[in-house]
Amino acid sequence: MPLGEWMAKARSWTWQDVFNAALAVALAPVAIPVALIVRLTERPMDRSPEEVAHYLRLALNHAAGIEERPPEAWDWADFTGIRIADRELEEIRARAARLRLPLGEEAAMELRFLLARAERAARRGHPERFDS
Repeated sequence: MPLGEWMAKARSWTWQDVFNAALAVALAPVAIPVALIVRLTERPMDRSPEEVAHYLRLALNHAAGIEERPPEAWDWADFTGIRIADRELEEIRARAARLRLPLGEEAAMELRFLLARAERAARRGHPERFDS
């Protein structure tokens, strides 16, 4: 942004804008380390292979036009944003998290592959965990 545009925008700031910016700058040195510590110490979630397959199936069905209602954004964010205790399911989750909704053809193919892995895991039981 050129300096002239920035100056024009800065002149239109209210005191509330200035206060919010100062507060963000003041809290950043505390908030960032706290967020990192929380992220590093959070426990992985216990999810079954059936649950993982369910989330993947919802996204695929919507992409294929089978299901009218898209997966809720917070459902997909909960699925992709929370680590899973099972190692194989965690790898599936991490790969799915790299895909963006709505799915393109290549991403849908990747999701079908991940769904097949989750369904295989559901058929055999899965004791391998991160926290054991």
